[in-house]
Amino acid sequence: MTPTQFLWIFAGMAAVIIAAAMALVLWRAVSTRNDARRAVLADMVFLTIIAGFLVYCLFYSSSITYDVVLLAGLGGAISTMAFARIITRGRR
Repeated sequence: MTPTQFLWIFAGMAAVIIAAAMALVLWRAVSTRNDARRAVLADMVFLTIIAGFLVYCLFYSSSITYDVVLLAGLGGAISTMAFARIITRGRR
């Protein structure tokens, strides 16, 4: 096997794992009634989307790919703080 074939196999396995994780997280987000749990699950959905984007970028690379992921990671931290404010209803 060539290294490219190994890349396709491992990227396919990673995509399947990410898709399964996304499905489980979305199912749990729909079935729960706890606001705090929904906030955590929203962050998990965001992170699985970033992971899926990274797997996609293995084959369609560009020079800005990792910059987009780094900026998305910073945005994820800001959304976590916003969810914390929502859960506490603005109290400090």
